[in-house]
Amino acid sequence: MAEAILCKHCQSDLRQKIRIPPGWALPPEKRMGLDSKIVVGIIIAITLYLAFGFYVSNTSQGKERTQAREAVERCLEEVNSYSGPAVGKNVIAEACRKLEVELRKSLGRLP
Repeated sequence: MAEAILCKHCQSDLRQKIRIPPGWALPPEKRMGLDSKIVVGIIIAITLYLAFGFYVSNTSQGKERTQAREAVERCLEEVNSYSGPAVGKNVIAEACRKLEVELRKSLGRLP
């Protein structure tokens, strides 16, 4: 209202007037620079990538693939840690290879 003395929102004194001399430009609005836009874009891209990865890993097929990958990794660890005769190591390595081939057939590919 024209006769108001204090702002009803922030209680500032409305009697003090700020005068801008004629010919002076109003201060420009602050806008995001190109660097800020790039940073925000990168953050959004990373967030979307992580969200998509989380979604895929929580599907039943994603869990199945994760379990298959872990099974193959455990099998290969067994081959690497085996300290017995070379024949035994070859048998374990062949079993790991067959496991991986079968999992690839059933799942399409291992992640």
